[in-house]
Amino acid sequence: MNETEFLLALVEAYSPSRHEAPAARVLHSQMKELGFMESWIDEAGNAVATNCKRNEPIDLLVFGHIDTVPGKLPVKHENGKIFGRGAVDAKSPMAALLFGAAKANVDYNVMVAGVVEEEITTSKGAYHLLTYCKPKLAILGEPSNMSGVIIAYKGRMVIEGKTHGKATHAGMSEENPVERTFEFYQAMRSTYPQHGTFDSVIMNITHVKCGDKEVLNVIPSELEFDIDVRFPPGKSALDIEHKMKSILPKNVHIEVKEQLAGYGIEPNHPLVRAFVPAIREHGLTARYVKKSGSADMNITGPAGIPTIAYGPGDSKLDHTDEEVVEISEYKKAISIVSGAMGRLKSSF
Repeated sequence: MNETEFLLALVEAYSPSRHEAPAARVLHSQMKELGFMESWIDEAGNAVATNCKRNEPIDLLVFGHIDTVPGKLPVKHENGKIFGRGAVDAKSPMAALLFGAAKANVDYNVMVAGVVEEEITTSKGAYHLLTYCKPKLAILGEPSNMSGVIIAYKGRMVIEGKTHGKATHAGMSEENPVERTFEFYQAMRSTYPQHGTFDSVIMNITHVKCGDKEVLNVIPSELEFDIDVRFPPGKSALDIEHKMKSILPKNVHIEVKEQLAGYGIEPNHPLVRAFVPAIREHGLTARYVKKSGSADMNITGPAGIPTIAYGPGDSKLDHTDEEVVEISEYKKAISIVSGAMGRLKSSF
């Protein structure tokens, strides 16, 4: 398949997290067609290829995720665009990395991988990949609007909480779990004011379970809640946890259920320097991008593997029902990846 046919087939292979096998098969087949020396689907379900023997050390890992958020969308190829779930996040970046790596003129060992379960908290694919691949550098496929080089992602914590009280008539003056939870959340808001700079700590309540809509005259006995916390590289998740616990009101209890460190790379790193001229060659102004979300770069970076992220697609369309990518942008991204990889020769 050519570049466009492949991307269309990959988007058509509906692959929500934990159901990536159809996309992995499409990717593996294309890897074989492109002539990589070795290709396989590993135990986690990742589709993997190398330009060297499987057991040789890898210099550069080029990888992206093949799972999507749930919600099947109509797949269309019209007016120079491809529409469908994953067209932006992150199948066009994955496809651009695959073809870019296949076209690159390199004399070092490269592994290309489409990994599973990035969109859920397990990141099973990335973690498994690192059990047998220890690359010197890595490029992750994520939408960066083609001209952006993603140099940082915030870390993430998921806090699970529960507030206890006593089921009582609403006319009584008793401990109210709802009020205690609001008290705690407002205290955290005062400690970490909500604003949009990358260096800020951002937190939001994302789930609340409490009471019975049919019995509104009863103070509920407990309230369950979850808070999603995003924090910049260099900020200690442990410090945030300690601060939270130091201001807990009576009967409010919290537990950290997930924790992922923030990660950033310096703009003068060879990985970044390889992409900037490759982007400029296409008449674009290269941008350094820092994202408030998290990605598998939060796994490879803290593992000691310098990593950047790059890819076609408007990241504002991530997880929406309007995912669409311009084919011309996708093809330019392929050329940019290929050019950047060629410039990395002296880095190994």
